[in-house]
This record gives sequence, C-alpha cells and structure tokens, in this order.
Amino acid sequence: MFGEIEFGKSFGGYEIINQSAATLPQDLASAIGNVNSNPILGATYNPLWLWGKQLVNGVNYFFIAEDIRTTKNKDKSIVGLIINIPPSEGSIKGDGAKIVRVIEDEKLSETVDLAFTEIVKELKGVSYKPVAYIGKQIVKGENHFILCEAKNIYPNAQPRAVILSINIFEGKSSIVSILPIAPTDKDSPTLFGYAFNW
Repeated sequence: MFGEIEFGKSFGGYEIINQSAATLPQDLASAIGNVNSNPILGATYNPLWLWGKQLVNGVNYFFIAEDIRTTKNKDKSIVGLIINIPPSEGSIKGDGAKIVRVIEDEKLSETVDLAFTEIVKELKGVSYKPVAYIGKQIVKGENHFILCEAKNIYPNAQPRAVILSINIFEGKSSIVSILPIAPTDKDSPTLFGYAFNW
C-alpha cells in the first residue's frame, strides 16, 4: 500500500515498539543483565533502541545494540540483537533470557546494494556498514531503510547506529535521510519521523 512500510525479513512478525532503551521496563532490563552475565559470550550488549517484539515460546525482543567485545581494547560494533524471554513461571520476569540471534551484516538485495554502494561512496568522512535491512516504503519510487553502523574515518573512532534511508526511482538513487539512533532521547516520540507512523 502506498506510503506504508513493508518490513524486511529480519523484522517479519514483529509488533513495532520503537522506543529508547533508556526507558526499558524492569523485565527487559533484567533480561539484558541475564544475557550479559553469560561468561562464554565473549561480548556484552548495550541496548540502544528497542525495535519490537514477537510472540513465540515466550517473547522475542529485537534491539539495536552495541556489541562490546571482552578484549583489551573493548572493541565495539553495532548489531541487531534478538533475545527471548521464556514464559514466566515465577515472580521474576526476565529469568531464562537467551540470545536468539545477533545480526551483524545482512546481505542486501542486488538493487538495494547497488544503490547503497553508489550513495555511500559520495558520503565523505564517515563509513557506513549495513547491519540489517529494515524495509521499504512505496512513494515516488521506493524508499529503503537500512540499519547501519556509521564510523568517522579517523583512528579509534567509535561506531554509532543510524538508519540510512535511500530512494530508488527510475534507476536513479538518492539519499532521503540519515537518522541517528539516540538512546538517551527519552522524549522522542518516534525514531523515524514522518516515514514511520506506528
């Protein structure tokens, strides 16, 4: 339908929540703590944004998160993090939470990949790595929404999460917007402005 978002495969079946991780309810904060307490992971996860939830055996929650490696330099990257909280049998929600999937680098379709590559080579001073394809919107052509890890091109630059929106129309591609994901912006009513109306 014109103007609505058709979500990509990573987000299929998710009820969109779209809120800052700075305002997580206690059960989700506990679940993240439980996941991070696993000593064999080799990383901890700092949630930036809660994208959505999916009812399965319990609930899957999809976060945009920082992956912080337990190395000397504590290297960081941006990932999509899906955790499952099983049905609660006790009084403490978030117990038994486990990682279902970590999305680090999703392959884009050939058309979107060509447009993405063409656009990012024109953007100077920052590198953009696609992490997850979010979806598309039919407008004048198609808008495509891609979760990216953005990194300034200088030594020891820290990665940040952005949504890169590109438009493809009649074989030409253009940038629509680059929207930072700001986990501390508790008052932001929506992450994606006009394009996403939940």
